[in-house]
Amino acid sequence: MTERRVRIVAPEPHYTLFDSTRNDLPEIIVVNDALLAFQHHEIFPWHLEINIQAEELVERGMPSPDESKLLLEIGDMIESAIEGKNALFLARSTWDGLRQLSFRVHDPELANDTLQSLLADKPNTRFWEYRMHHDPEWQEAGYIFSLFPLANGPDG
Repeated sequence: MTERRVRIVAPEPHYTLFDSTRNDLPEIIVVNDALLAFQHHEIFPWHLEINIQAEELVERGMPSPDESKLLLEIGDMIESAIEGKNALFLARSTWDGLRQLSFRVHDPELANDTLQSLLADKPNTRFWEYRMHHDPEWQEAGYIFSLFPLANGPDG
């Protein structure tokens, strides 16, 4: 019996920035809008959300400029460790003292092992945690994708 392989090419990331509100607090969210047209949801059926706790906050729960820079460095370190063949970057959100990173994941065990290794090996300058759950219909991405009619009007 021959083994059949299918090669899926993830779309080149393209980002859209939104200024929004969540629970009456300001939110800044960057979305990889290339995933709007991604057809192979079944290959990345797991939703991963990483929360990084900010410490130096200014107005209405937003991080100071220095804190924002640090959160970006931590997020980039996490993203570079898990992204690639196993995970697709979905969004980065900042609100209410949190930096939230959202990904779509193919192999949850590999992502979990990588994140556990990061938590154990790297000196953490900020507390961070993650949760991952099976979401084959991409319902968790629905909130993020629902921002696009706001950017393009009701017919966008």
